[in-house]
This record gives sequence, C-alpha cells and structure tokens, in this order.
Amino acid sequence: MKVLFIGGTRRGYLTLRAMLDHGIPVAGIVSLAQDPHELEQWGDQIAALATERLIPLREARRIRGSGWIDWSRGLNAEAAVAVGVRTLLPTPFVSAFGRGCWAVHDSLLPSYRGFSPTTWAIINDEKYTGVTLFRLTPETDAGDILLQQTLSIGLSETGPELYQRVCAATIEVVLEGYARLSKGEPEVRQQPHELATFACARTPDDGEINWSASSRTVFNLIRALTFPYPGAFTYLGGERLYVTAAEELTHPLPHVGRIPGRVVRFESGGGVEVLTGDGMLRILEVSTDGSTTQKAGDVIRSVRERLGLNGPELERLVGDLRARLSALEDRSGS
Repeated sequence: MKVLFIGGTRRGYLTLRAMLDHGIPVAGIVSLAQDPHELEQWGDQIAALATERLIPLREARRIRGSGWIDWSRGLNAEAAVAVGVRTLLPTPFVSAFGRGCWAVHDSLLPSYRGFSPTTWAIINDEKYTGVTLFRLTPETDAGDILLQQTLSIGLSETGPELYQRVCAATIEVVLEGYARLSKGEPEVRQQPHELATFACARTPDDGEINWSASSRTVFNLIRALTFPYPGAFTYLGGERLYVTAAEELTHPLPHVGRIPGRVVRFESGGGVEVLTGDGMLRILEVSTDGSTTQKAGDVIRSVRERLGLNGPELERLVGDLRARLSALEDRSGS
C-alpha cells in the first residue's frame, strides 16, 4: 500500500525516516514549513531524505487548491499519513485517498485537541499525555481513532525530554497503523466528543513568567518551554531574561514579607532563589540572548533585584524613552 507523507518538524522527519527504513512504500512527500521563530528547522533534512530515496517532493506552508489533489492522485497513493501538521488540510484533499488520510496528534484525544498539546500538558501539570493516530475530518482533531499510546510525564521532565518520547511513540503508532491499514479496513473507535478539550495556539510572547503564581506553576512553565523552544522569560533591569533551567525547593525559607519576583538568596553553585506567590524557586540557568546560557548568579547580582516588569520599572523605562525622544527632537530642531 503506497502512502503520501505530509509533515514537518523533527517528529515528522524521524517518522518519515523510520517508515522508509521499514520498507513502507512512500509515494510522495509534502514538506510543510515551520514557523520562523523555531530554533530547529527540519525542512532541509526532509528534502535531503526525499532526494536520497528518489521520492517526489513538494514544499509549502500549507496545502491549498485542486492542484494538490491532482498531484497526489498521480502518485497512486492509497493513503496519507500526516505528522507535525499545524494547519487544517482541505476536505477535498483529505477525501482523495481510498484508505483514508491519517494524522498523529500528541495527546490522548479527545483531550487537548488543537495546538501545542505536549507543551500545554506540562504547563498544566498533567500526569499523563500520549499520541493518537486518527482519521482526519473537517473538524479539528475529531476523527475516529485507530491507535493510542499513553505516556506518563515526570514531575521535573522538560518539554524537550518529553518530546523525544513523543517522537518515539509516534513512530511506533505509525508503523503499527500502517500494518493494520495495509491489511484492509481496520477497527476504529469514535471519539467521545462530549469529553473534548481544546488548547489554543502559543506564541513566543506567551512565555512571560508571572512571579505571583505558585512555585509549581512557574516551574512548569520554565520546564515546558526550555531550549530549543522559545523559552520562559522575565525581565531584569528592563531587559528580557530567559530562564532556561530551575528547580523546586523542598523546604523553602518561610518569608512573611513577600514580594513576588524578588531575589532573596544566592547559592554557591550559581543558583539564585526568587520569591513566588506561595514560596521560592531556584533559578539555575538563564540566557540574555535566547540562545546561549549562563549560570543565573553570573547575571543576577543583588538581593535588591526584582524580576519582571513592575510599575516603578515601567515608569523609569517610559521616562528614559521620553528623554531620548526629547533629545532627538532637539537635534532635529537645531
């Protein structure tokens, strides 16, 4: 049974490579472009794999127009498999495959339909997530389920660590799913739509830390978004500061005077302890440029520092901007 592969991201590349290594006849590849802000881009690797295996390739940001249907039919693909797709595929295109168009979603559907489910699962302190192989329909992530695999989430597991296991589980369900599909009409089960939950899209600016939240909430955001993701961030002296590694404290010092975001203690190993809404969190590593990391204590220097933007800080920044603007106006006037 020939299949068309549709996808992108590291997970898509690894799945495509595994399909080819296991002898699955991939008739064509559609490589979908990732968002520009993503540090890891996999389009070139997917293209190189297509060239190496002599497989027809089309690259695009999204699938639109009847030309895609004509192209896929010319490949004689009986089914399609989508991994790492962030946009809805047109219904006429999805319906063009005799044995269906199937996608892998990184959640236990019907929970966490939509965007960034692995990231949201960690942010929301879920204990479990998983991957689901399901039939694509016009509604978002709502089709019948062919296979699911459950994954537990470690209490301090980071987004990239969990993503590695999601990639491995994706490969397993795709290979098993292909085996079932190639034998004929496989048994599927309908999703209980009344139990569906939805996750909204995330942008890099959604990673700002709210120090008034609980220590666990802040820690979950940091571990979910660490490199190579855009990162959880705060502000130091008005400049953005990414927090790339942190740890929870078993017995934080009890503070009866509490200013969330205030630095209260430095440890010899370079960690910096910061007050949260209900306790303290130890920051281990930070980044000022979003790509290289340093020990937190090499950047944050004083217990008078308060992380995040607050009223007085904003007033100073606005005052500085006004002064600069006034100076520019004086120069242009002279």
